[in-house]
Amino acid sequence: MRIISCLSLFLLIACSPAPETEAPDTAVAYRDCEACPLMVDISPGEFLMGTAPADRLIDPRTGKPATNDSPQHAVTLTNGFALGRYEVTVGEYAAFVAATGYDIPGKCMGFATPDKFTMSDQFDWQNIDTAQSDRHPVGCVSYYDAAAYAQWLSEQTGKAYRLPTEAEWEYAARAGSTGNYHWGRDAESACTYANIRSPGANAISGRQAKSDETDGFPCDDGYPHGSPVGSFQPNDFGLYDMQGNAWEWVADCNHKDYEGAPTDGSAWLDDKSCQFGLIRSGSYLNRVERSSATVRVGRPRSGRGTNMGFRVALGGGASAVDSSISADVAARSARFDDGSPGALLYNEHCEACHQERANYRGIYGKDQATVEGVIRNGGNNVMSMPTFAEVLTAAEITTLATYLRTVNGWD
Repeated sequence: MRIISCLSLFLLIACSPAPETEAPDTAVAYRDCEACPLMVDISPGEFLMGTAPADRLIDPRTGKPATNDSPQHAVTLTNGFALGRYEVTVGEYAAFVAATGYDIPGKCMGFATPDKFTMSDQFDWQNIDTAQSDRHPVGCVSYYDAAAYAQWLSEQTGKAYRLPTEAEWEYAARAGSTGNYHWGRDAESACTYANIRSPGANAISGRQAKSDETDGFPCDDGYPHGSPVGSFQPNDFGLYDMQGNAWEWVADCNHKDYEGAPTDGSAWLDDKSCQFGLIRSGSYLNRVERSSATVRVGRPRSGRGTNMGFRVALGGGASAVDSSISADVAARSARFDDGSPGALLYNEHCEACHQERANYRGIYGKDQATVEGVIRNGGNNVMSMPTFAEVLTAAEITTLATYLRTVNGWD
């Protein structure tokens, strides 16, 4: 959808006010226009991206260590850049929608139902499954929605706003730290710095609910759901909520690990229209282990979740990302509906993807056993849904895998 500029609106007055500081111990932040997010300048530097073998955490969903954040590798950012001090808020996103009329229909994944997710077109950025204010991070936004917002900021300011690259995001999240968390290595300190999963939060799955009962929580942050941005202490770069609160879209395509990843901080892209992107940071629904500075999760770029948001970047060596979406996502989602049992299973359980079935890449493999395994384990690169084994029988998983392989020509 084309973004329409409305320069007459008072919200869109492009200006460069004097930098403002919210507290003496945080970095100086500035806005490029009245409706623009606060930005913080990040100096160039080097860091080790990914998780060292000695620091590998157990994924509480599977009981196994994640491997997609390896191998750890050196990255050098030769250009400084700016990053949003906070996640983009509901109020900031509302100004964008009011100015442009931007709207792409589609369902959003919510978690208000006990022990499972729900896909509903009743959820959107204005109406997630929990209470929110203008200061909460916006949810139910896809990669395309986030990129369109950045494009709008660029139009209003004449500057190249964009989503951060994955390397820029991790460099900024770490803020000089070398462990899993920017505050140190102890999970018990999480509630000082991050809105992570805590008592009273809804469970994403039965497995997560059981894990809550078994392991408890390292601390109670006081927010079972989303929190207003800036409710916790910042990291050493003066950035808030870099871990927890809302997942954040980055510019890169998804890859199953870091083999072959760029080492210059640029976005790792397959082509201009890669369908599977990445979210980082964890959220209020995720345990501290899933909200580390290194956890990375693949998601279809047109997928939405009530706990999925973003923050914007500016400057540096990266280019602005493409915000276009070729066709109405609802129409594309329905294109391969043939009434078969596999199609019915897909439409009931996988609509978060909103993708043409013929374009799935099968990056973990295309044979029947591998596709079944990805579905069974809640694979982030095919289905983008958690713990399918809890809601589908073995026979249904086989049917769904066969359908996907047939549609994609993998059989």
